[in-house]
Amino acid sequence: MPNPYDDFLFGDDEKKKKQYLDDESKPLDLSRAYEPPINHKEPLDEILERNKIFQKKAESFSRILSEASAVDHKVLNNFTQIFLLAENKNARLDLPGEKEYYAFLNNAFESIIVPMRELAEIHQASVLQFNEDIDNDYYSLDKIEKEVEQEIALAIEGIQMQRKILSEASKDLEIFKDALIDTEKRIKTFIGSGGENNISNSEVLILISKREEMTSGNKHRFDYGFFEMNLLDKAATSVGWYMKETTSQYLNKLMSVLY
Repeated sequence: MPNPYDDFLFGDDEKKKKQYLDDESKPLDLSRAYEPPINHKEPLDEILERNKIFQKKAESFSRILSEASAVDHKVLNNFTQIFLLAENKNARLDLPGEKEYYAFLNNAFESIIVPMRELAEIHQASVLQFNEDIDNDYYSLDKIEKEVEQEIALAIEGIQMQRKILSEASKDLEIFKDALIDTEKRIKTFIGSGGENNISNSEVLILISKREEMTSGNKHRFDYGFFEMNLLDKAATSVGWYMKETTSQYLNKLMSVLY
């Protein structure tokens, strides 16, 4: 008696129907034990591997931060300048000098924010997977409980280190942002001055508009300022705290950093 569901499943396609019936008639091979997929990785292993990738990329990134030396370009506030009678060490004597310095600051900012965004993507993925897959009930098919505990601690340590590196980069970007704004103020003093030091108001407006697009994060679709740490954050990362509830709040904000 024909199967009443054959027409529903296959319609008029006799070839598919024959293939299905042939497959159904084959006996099951129970002689081989189940073998998990060769490329299967446990969540904790994936996090640790991703943390290694971050650290590898962070090696060259940390050298960029060292070479940029943002601290040398820190802008003193008005009170400090007046109180210490300090001159602005970054001020140039003419418009070409200010433009050259402005270009340097732009390049320094770009050299940090581009690789920083890539590191932030890795960090985001690690935190997301840790919060979704790692808890007190986490177990491994291949490792004993003690080994799992040690690797979870190692994963947390890596994630906290990432926060510190991203925090330092964020602080440096803010320094360069302030230096750019400070340089714009000096460049404005040359508007309509005539001669070699002359600059039009229109050119200044264009410079500022392009800088705002970059320092706001819109150019790279990246809210880098999120990674600045407050005192509580610094205290938590210094002792290796990783509280699920607190980190969930952090993760919720972290997910909107890249856009």
